[in-house]
Amino acid sequence: ASRGRGREIRRGQCTQTPLRQGAGTQLCLPALCMALTAATVTYWRGRGRCEPLRVVLACGGVRFVGNYLEKKGDMDALKASGKLEYDQVPLVEADGLNLVQGTPTAVYLAQGCGLWPEMPKEQYICGHILAATQDARGPLVSFPFHLDEQRCLEELQSPKGLLGRFAPRWEALLGEGKPYFLGATPSLADCAVYEVLDFVRHVYGEERLKALFGAFPLLLAHHDRVLGLGHMREWRDVGRKEAFLDWPEYAASVRATLGF
Repeated sequence: ASRGRGREIRRGQCTQTPLRQGAGTQLCLPALCMALTAATVTYWRGRGRCEPLRVVLACGGVRFVGNYLEKKGDMDALKASGKLEYDQVPLVEADGLNLVQGTPTAVYLAQGCGLWPEMPKEQYICGHILAATQDARGPLVSFPFHLDEQRCLEELQSPKGLLGRFAPRWEALLGEGKPYFLGATPSLADCAVYEVLDFVRHVYGEERLKALFGAFPLLLAHHDRVLGLGHMREWRDVGRKEAFLDWPEYAASVRATLGF
C-alpha cells in the first residue's frame, strides 16, 4: 500500500450510524458528533504523543488525512508555515483551526465527536482519566527509542506504573456493570484508556496483553468494546498498518526530523 505524504485515510462525514457497544447492543453518538467531519493530522509515522488524538477521531467516526513528517525539511517548513503555536507536533487541522498541545486538542476533538460530557463532574472524570493515561503510557512512548522490552515491562509493572497504579483504579471505576467510564455513553476517557491498552498490545501482542491484564477483566472487556466504536477497528487493522513504520524506522525518522 502507498505511504505517500498526505495519504487520505478516507475522509467522510460523521453520521448517526449506530456504533457497536458489544454483542447484541448498539448506541448512537449524540448529535454533537456532526460538528466535526474531517481533520488532517500531522506527526511522524508512529504512535508517540499523537495516537490518542487519532483514536478520538477514529472512535468518533471522523475520517482524517495523515500528513507525515519524514525529514528535517518537513519540520522546518511546518514551523515556517505558522501553524505550530509552540513549534511542536502533533498538529491537528480541523474546523479551520490549527490545534496543538495534546490535552486541549483531545478535549476539542472529543467535543466535536460527541465524546465530551456536558456536566462539570463528568468533565472532571474525563479530565483526570486523560491525565492519568498520559503518565501511564510514558514508558511505551519511550520504547521505540531503546527497544528494550524488559525495561519497558518493568516500568509498566512498577508501583507507580500502568499495572501498579493506574490499571487498578480504572478497573474500579468500571465496576458496577458500567460499559464505559461515565456509564452507558462513551467519552474521551474511554478513548484514552483504550489507547494505552492498545499500545501494550502493539508492543507485546494480543496474548501478552491478555496475560498482563488478567487481573483486570473489566478493562479487557472495555478494550474490546471501545474497539467497536466508529471506525476504530479499521484504523487499527488497516489504516495504521499502511501508515506506520516499524519501531526502529519510526525512531530514526523522529531523530532525523529533529536534527539529532
